[in-house]
Amino acid sequence: MASVWVGEDSLLARRVAVKTLHPELAVDDSLRQRFRNEAVAVASLAHPSIVATYDTGEDDGVAYLVMELVDGPNLRGLLDERGSLPVDRAVRIARGVAAALDHAHRNGIVHRDIKPANVLVPDSGPVKVTDFGIAKAEGAGDLTRSGTVVGTARYLAPEQIEARPVDARTDVYATGLLLYEMLAGRSPFQGDSDMAAALARLTTPAPPLRQLRADVPPTVDAVTMRCLALDPDDRFPDARALYRALDDLAEDSGEIERPVTSAATRTTVAPPRPPAPPREAPPRARNRPSSPSAPRRRRSAWPWVLLGVLLLGGGAIAGFLATRGADGGANGSSLGVPARVVGISDFDPQGDDTEHPEIVDAAIDGDGSTAWTTERYDASDFGGLKSGVGLQVDLAERSDVAFVELDTEETGWSAQIYVADSPANTLAGWGAPQASIEDATTSERIELGSPPAAGSAVLIWFTSVPSSGRITVDEVRVG
Repeated sequence: MASVWVGEDSLLARRVAVKTLHPELAVDDSLRQRFRNEAVAVASLAHPSIVATYDTGEDDGVAYLVMELVDGPNLRGLLDERGSLPVDRAVRIARGVAAALDHAHRNGIVHRDIKPANVLVPDSGPVKVTDFGIAKAEGAGDLTRSGTVVGTARYLAPEQIEARPVDARTDVYATGLLLYEMLAGRSPFQGDSDMAAALARLTTPAPPLRQLRADVPPTVDAVTMRCLALDPDDRFPDARALYRALDDLAEDSGEIERPVTSAATRTTVAPPRPPAPPREAPPRARNRPSSPSAPRRRRSAWPWVLLGVLLLGGGAIAGFLATRGADGGANGSSLGVPARVVGISDFDPQGDDTEHPEIVDAAIDGDGSTAWTTERYDASDFGGLKSGVGLQVDLAERSDVAFVELDTEETGWSAQIYVADSPANTLAGWGAPQASIEDATTSERIELGSPPAAGSAVLIWFTSVPSSGRITVDEVRVG
């Protein structure tokens, strides 16, 4: 569509990049609109990993964009030169792309054309995502005719190939293709043409990375393959979740260098999304504690609150204490030592030992708009493959556990609650369940009875999934 020139901004004495639409294309109104759309899309974005746009207009019939000049090659040139990249560098580049996309997604923009040629890799500083020419704003009309495939065939997500609606998960898929190619040195899908390779991905899953490159860690392979899931529901829900998973990979590997701005990046890349609407409280009759329940406590807004109540006539002072976990979730026990949540992990001893661990922290982050989800199963009984899957909640110390509260996005699930002095690797190691619930709603309080169970670990063991085939947990609270 365009040529890119090195220019000189004489007013501000700086070098810039000037993109000009090819004159022979300027007569096509749709292409001119697409060119202008890039300026409009990027104007709302300001992020270190997105190429900045300074100006746009026309000069003697020539449409132009004035942009930040990035000193360095694009990823396409780097891959053509080297074939594949070290694991640590590939993860860093993908993380930078995810950071840029997260900012775009939070501003309602889906890029739709993530590919190596649109990722710039400067000699210093963060990677830069460019070319928002076919980006689509949320709720806005498309620039193409209905049913038209938009994007570069080699990097299209399945829903783009079929001209179905796109969202943030479309960009997640393309980022997975980038990461795969950076590590394997080739695209996961082959064909006589780019379009033939694109059509192959409608029905064929990508071969595992470790089949092509044995030194790729299993965690990196798992993140990449989740990005490339055929069903958008099986991918990371957005670039924010993908960034967090890639950031965890970088943090867990001593070989992957952490930038000095990582703390600031975490703050700017992943601010909370709008809060979820309040959920209607469910009836408690379906909860089945082993003995009468303890009264429900209000959540505290501060880490520690001590209230004294002067009782008339007696002059005695009664107090109650509530605690808010260091993780941001509100927790409090009505008896004994308050339960303070310090960690959470997935629990899948009867399966492959992993159930989306990269997003499990979302279940205790105090943000109802983030969530952990199970994998998708063909039947409510987990397809007969296992008796359940769970969440292990770690407490700061041995505490009395009177109840467990769960906010979910589906109804019709069942669960059992276990409490132990220390976590077990098998379900049998947790002993007998302390309480259970069936046909649950989206907001449940499961009470363990009185006296409460005591321990330093709590297991929420889901024994059935709803008709959707999965359970999505927004928040877990223990008291």
